[in-house]
Amino acid sequence: MRYFLVGGAVRDRLLGLPVKDRDWVVTGATPGDMLDMGFMPVGKDFPVFLHPETREEYALARTERKTAPGYHGFSFHAAPDVTLEQDLLRRDLSINAL
Repeated sequence: MRYFLVGGAVRDRLLGLPVKDRDWVVTGATPGDMLDMGFMPVGKDFPVFLHPETREEYALARTERKTAPGYHGFSFHAAPDVTLEQDLLRRDLSINAL
């Protein structure tokens, strides 16, 4: 299992701004692995967990495919074999950068 800082924290750091919250993407893990390490599931639609001590969000690496218009209507695949590079393809540079 490996984890990588993503999202607004990376953007803010690149812009020289204070980092207010940190989000992580996790590769090589399953939901069961996260639960075994004490993470708390919080994702309603996606496999997202809170760290047991820092309360930061850790999301399992995933791929997404749009299945309907709007903010809903996604199908996703999250598995230990989803790579960081595959996860990053669903992120836009301005908001959800690595």
